[in-house]
Amino acid sequence: MAATTEPTVDAHAGDNATQASKKKKAKKVVADNTKYLGAETVMPILVKSSHAKGRYVVSSKELSAGTLVTVEKATAAIVRNQSFVNICHHCFKTVGSKTQTRTKLDDQGNEVAGQTERVTVPAHSCDKCKMAAYCSESCQKEHALEHDVQCDALAKSNAIAAEYRVPLEHLRSLLALVGRRFADDKNMPGEGVHYKYAATDVRPTPYSHALDLNPNRHYLDRSATKNMQQALKDLLALVPEAARISLPEAVEAACIFNTNHHSLVVSGQQVLGLFPFSSLYFQHSCNPNCMYVGETDGTLFIRTMTDVQANTELTIPYVELYQPREQRRRDLLMTRHFWCKCRRCSTLLSNSVDRLMDGIQCTECKRGVMIFEETKEVQDINELITDMSALDQEIQGKFAECEACPAKIEVTKLVDVLKAAITDYSEAHMALQRGEVTRARQLMEQYLRNYEDKHVLNPYNTYLVNTYISLIQVCSQLGEIDRAIRYNAIVIERMEGAQGATPENYPRVAEYHMSMGDMCLKQAKLKAANQTPAGRSMARKYFKDAKPALERAFKARSAIYGKDSPRAYEVKRLIDEYKKEHDEFVKTTEKKKISKKQVAAAAAAATAATAAANPPPPPAVMPAQTPAQQPATSAA
Repeated sequence: MAATTEPTVDAHAGDNATQASKKKKAKKVVADNTKYLGAETVMPILVKSSHAKGRYVVSSKELSAGTLVTVEKATAAIVRNQSFVNICHHCFKTVGSKTQTRTKLDDQGNEVAGQTERVTVPAHSCDKCKMAAYCSESCQKEHALEHDVQCDALAKSNAIAAEYRVPLEHLRSLLALVGRRFADDKNMPGEGVHYKYAATDVRPTPYSHALDLNPNRHYLDRSATKNMQQALKDLLALVPEAARISLPEAVEAACIFNTNHHSLVVSGQQVLGLFPFSSLYFQHSCNPNCMYVGETDGTLFIRTMTDVQANTELTIPYVELYQPREQRRRDLLMTRHFWCKCRRCSTLLSNSVDRLMDGIQCTECKRGVMIFEETKEVQDINELITDMSALDQEIQGKFAECEACPAKIEVTKLVDVLKAAITDYSEAHMALQRGEVTRARQLMEQYLRNYEDKHVLNPYNTYLVNTYISLIQVCSQLGEIDRAIRYNAIVIERMEGAQGATPENYPRVAEYHMSMGDMCLKQAKLKAANQTPAGRSMARKYFKDAKPALERAFKARSAIYGKDSPRAYEVKRLIDEYKKEHDEFVKTTEKKKISKKQVAAAAAAATAATAAANPPPPPAVMPAQTPAQQPATSAA
């Protein structure tokens, strides 16, 4: 959880403090913000803490969308296992590769005598542990101080993880923290409390600050805790004595990283980083006003997504926002170990946009959504995992009511409808995972006919929206771009139409504007090459749709990533391309359109000009008539 009301852990606390915390639960106190106040001098924020909210930050003044409110470099960061050899373990840039022959390794990473294999390896890596890749020799040298104390342990980490059935990333993250602690002691001894915050040339947040985070150890069952302790004991034995930490501290540090890290996409790959200040002070909200993003060197940037008034709490999302309330809460409980009680989650379902996220239509009026207010609160992840029946019992004998008419239905029947929808949804997406693209499209479009056209699910239901999202991918793969554009437009309409589901400039919506603009621009260029009236008409339409989509994408990406970021530049390049292509299209194929009024005015002017050039002859003068020639008048 982003904030905690538990007391902060002293940066230099030893084993005795750890043992004492086990015997007696700590009394809740207002957290001490002293060593974090420096952030206020470089960023437009104020750090706060209270009994009710724990630690949090507020804006120190009015902030416009896109304002940078925090920059933090990770205390420790690791490349995800699946990206292990793709990006640098120091700066996280893409690494080069080379092919070489080596002794064959078994599943445990041990050499097989007498057998060799040809493998592709990073161009720069640690020859000793073979567990760290680098983009350059200079990066490898800069990382040496931290890596050298991890090297022997990393070499055996695969075997230790397998022996004790502990995730390898848990061991690697602990070693990264050990490396940071050792580097801190060498580079800035005693500076932990007096760490200087900066907006540029940011240094990693000290290891001592990471210990202020809540380890959430009480969510680990006894067996998992025992396995973790045994694995870390073997791991620490391989760490040089000068860098070694105690086993209790190691367990706590491993739990801190596992439950407080942020996942970043850097150089197209996933990186897990621990950012103590951001985790402590930027609390989660399902209706946030800020967003965090990562950069190439493992730095976290937090910017405002919306305009923010002075003295307003700044919050970020920890989960995907366009999904049902129950799913968001369970995701947070599984990964962050808290049951969300933000304003959006605390609002009655009948008054919240969340009623639409998993909404089932009323079978009678076909307009309203069936509402069942949640009453079950889950605080323990083990309860959720081991006693799913508790949630089933919660709905027994309960009824859902239509929001638009007096109709009622048993909640268990609604659950059956939803289960059927999930089953069909899974079948369609399993076909896509198997690479059966045509079959997947057929199943997905049938899904829309069964559940949307027949008014079973609400149009904003996440299963329908996610089906449209998948259809964008499927149709693009099949080369059916016109159809993909139609589905893309529906996704944008649904996600923005469900007001309150996603904030302004939300990254996921921005990406659909980006794909919409990109596809429309490509189709406009393609249709413009077709010199038929139909081709020009379609090109005109796609040019018209591309412009606002790209402008929306640029606005959102500028707010989230910064106006000078590569992502914003990517959209700017497409906007420039749009202007060039559209101007060329107008110049070569469009006829000047003249309004009816302009046509009438032009005709009148032409008539006047003709009349002026050819005036009519003067009228003939008739001779005067004599009395004899005048007609006789009748007598009175």
